[in-house]
Amino acid sequence: MVNGQSIIYRAEQVIRKLPAKLDYKLVLLENHEDNIILRDGKVEKMLRATSLSLAINLYLDGRDGFFYTNDLRPDSVSSFIKTAFETTRLLEPDESRTLADPARYYKGGGPDLRNFDASLSEISPEEKIQLLRETAAEVDGSDKRIISMQTRYTDRQHQAHYLISNGFDQSEQSSYCTLTSIITVEGEGGQHPMDGWGESRLFFRQMPRTGIAPVALSRTLRKIGQRPAPSGRYRMILESPCAGNFLQPILSAMNGQALQQRTSFLWGKLGEQVVSPLVNIVDDPLQPGTRGASLFDYDGVATKRRELFTDGRLMTYFIDTPMSRKLGMAPTTQGIHRLIMEAAPLLTRERSGEGLAILVTDFNGGNCDPATGNFSYGIEGFLLEDGIIVQPVSGMNITGNILDVWKRLSHVDNDADPWETELIPTLTFEDVAFSGC
Repeated sequence: MVNGQSIIYRAEQVIRKLPAKLDYKLVLLENHEDNIILRDGKVEKMLRATSLSLAINLYLDGRDGFFYTNDLRPDSVSSFIKTAFETTRLLEPDESRTLADPARYYKGGGPDLRNFDASLSEISPEEKIQLLRETAAEVDGSDKRIISMQTRYTDRQHQAHYLISNGFDQSEQSSYCTLTSIITVEGEGGQHPMDGWGESRLFFRQMPRTGIAPVALSRTLRKIGQRPAPSGRYRMILESPCAGNFLQPILSAMNGQALQQRTSFLWGKLGEQVVSPLVNIVDDPLQPGTRGASLFDYDGVATKRRELFTDGRLMTYFIDTPMSRKLGMAPTTQGIHRLIMEAAPLLTRERSGEGLAILVTDFNGGNCDPATGNFSYGIEGFLLEDGIIVQPVSGMNITGNILDVWKRLSHVDNDADPWETELIPTLTFEDVAFSGC
């Protein structure tokens, strides 16, 4: 990091001179980002941003103050910390707000995660623009129905140094880059269907050089003629790229704050089978060369492979140190780093292609009640009959209770994208309520 350790240690010296004994957590963050958009062959947007910032938690007599600054000049940091200290003294005490137990901290010696591309910020914008032009050229002029094509490149380098007063001093780094093509075409009845496709990698040289725009065009063209299907109960097939969205309400209900406030439909269900026995989900942050890999969380706590669901049984909650004190439960972790839904081949039957089904390819708004799990989501996708597309659909909703639907999971595919932070494959659910025409 650029002068990272000198900045954070200088801040520590200022804190130690404050007129009170207190604990603290200092995090110095350095980020480099590129964002380039090519629209119809022309560079529409190009942003290169570098940021260096300091985040501070001060723990004083049961008070926890969080502060953040980008002004890292020595005099400014000193003044900032003194103001932060005075502000913290004004907060109401909350005895649960403490640092993590140092026995849980990462102590070093973990694997090389191989997830940082040091060259990203050094690769010229011209080379990244050329990658965009090559991607767009694959379909440029190939179909007269194309109205517009946007090709987007994004990358990010993240580095952080953590210094915690009760014995944690570590650094981490990661990177990723994405290449996406989004295409709009002339449809029927004044409709302008739009869809896209993208790929993500940790290293620039790993990025696919072909195939992204053709997939985006194919996905867009198949949407021509979208309309609602008849209301009814259908087999629902969630396409892998959007399947993770349907899991989010369950993951949110596992959060310690939701549990403490009794706004979680999973309260009191630890160890119970709450979803289909086909649901086997782990958080595995220690796989080198993967996105989301991390040796410790924001509190400095060492990460490990953790079972979230085993044969449909809820195995853990996400409980940090403050929530553990409020709930009277052992702390686990702040949240997920790299989520993997694993197949259960002995239980998963072959997906039936018989009858009517709706393949859901995207969600369009909606909500899920965090206390009850009752939901309503807008969807689009395709009506299938005996496994064959009958028509593209839009303007439909699915409704029900999230746990009830997850109990009707009948098939787990093996097509999750290994380059994502959430590896959720295509999923099939039986007897789901759809409302349409």
